[in-house]
Amino acid sequence: MAGGKWMGWWGHLGAAKQRGIVTYTLSPYEQRAFAGALHQAVFNTFRRVTGQAFYIAVPLGAAYGLYSWGKENHQWRLSKAGHAAGAGVDV
Repeated sequence: MAGGKWMGWWGHLGAAKQRGIVTYTLSPYEQRAFAGALHQAVFNTFRRVTGQAFYIAVPLGAAYGLYSWGKENHQWRLSKAGHAAGAGVDV
């Protein structure tokens, strides 16, 4: 009670009926919120990955080449031939 007068229940607080307000709804049976979502996700992911592949593959290829060269060079330096080749070099 506000000011001693009953105003009504929630939604019916004694105000005049509102006119000219139109609301639209869509039946849940007509909605297709995820229509084609899986199909679009697959092709969008493929498009984005192929667009970035060059930026990822080149540095990874260079890093792998450097790593494999270093590993092979290290093994050679530990071998008898590597020791013989580097015998006169002070490192």
